[in-house]
Amino acid sequence: MTYRLAAFLVIPVLLGAFVPMPARAADLELRVANITMVPLPPTCEVRATKRVIRSGGSVDIVWKSRNAETVTGMVKGDKEWATKGRQRISIAVLGKHEFPMTFTSKSGATSTCTAKVFVHAKK
Repeated sequence: MTYRLAAFLVIPVLLGAFVPMPARAADLELRVANITMVPLPPTCEVRATKRVIRSGGSVDIVWKSRNAETVTGMVKGDKEWATKGRQRISIAVLGKHEFPMTFTSKSGATSTCTAKVFVHAKK
């Protein structure tokens, strides 16, 4: 397949200004040999119902996606989750905690989204 392109050449002029000038169509030629279709990754949203909790407190991790067939993550191991859901967790360890979830489409494309929770000491 061959395409002819109408284009402009940019020629520098005094003082660094650029002036577009028409290019000759015979000078430009584009040939397409292969077209590769790249699947779009699934969309995802993962969030915590509270961003900050006290040590020993609970929070829900909520997620949803479009075009995902499987979801893994949030816990160690290969547990698969539904592509939309909610899971209540309790956290006692102080600091920042991240809960990444990887969403995979039927074609194998992936997206990862992460919920973050900050745990402070009890008062």
